[in-house]
Amino acid sequence: MRYLRPTEVRSKTFRRKRQGYDPDQVNEFLLIIADALAGRIRLDPDHVHTVRFATVPNGYDPLSVDGVLHLLEFQIRNGIVPPTGLNTGEDLRDRKLPKTGTGYDRAEVDAFIARAAANLDARGAMTSTEVRNTRFSTTSGLLGKGYQVQAVDALLDDLEQELRFRGR
Repeated sequence: MRYLRPTEVRSKTFRRKRQGYDPDQVNEFLLIIADALAGRIRLDPDHVHTVRFATVPNGYDPLSVDGVLHLLEFQIRNGIVPPTGLNTGEDLRDRKLPKTGTGYDRAEVDAFIARAAANLDARGAMTSTEVRNTRFSTTSGLLGKGYQVQAVDALLDDLEQELRFRGR
């Protein structure tokens, strides 16, 4: 059985059916679950078990959603969060971020990653809260000087989870 990391839960998509679960409701609930897996909030696993969604035309396939929710309920009930793979600063630096015309300012992101990598190697005192509250400027689209927002946010989620796991 393959468990889901918070970043994977946040980006989860499902195939559509003629009648299915309301995608907005499902996506909103998945964000809550991702926050619970990341240790940001507490969530009663029974709530995951009993959640109900409205059905709408062209909604998410109920069987697929229910299967994922069953797995996530098990993870929350048993405190299972897969490792982030960020064991060292080198692991963080090795993560390739897609470049784009508009996105987070590359110089700011690179400076933050350098500081976070040093922290992972026990040369700093960065906390998970600091990572969660980190904000970057966005680029205007000139000369492709940005990093893709979703990719950077996913990396920050993993870093926050890793630091929380380490008790920081």
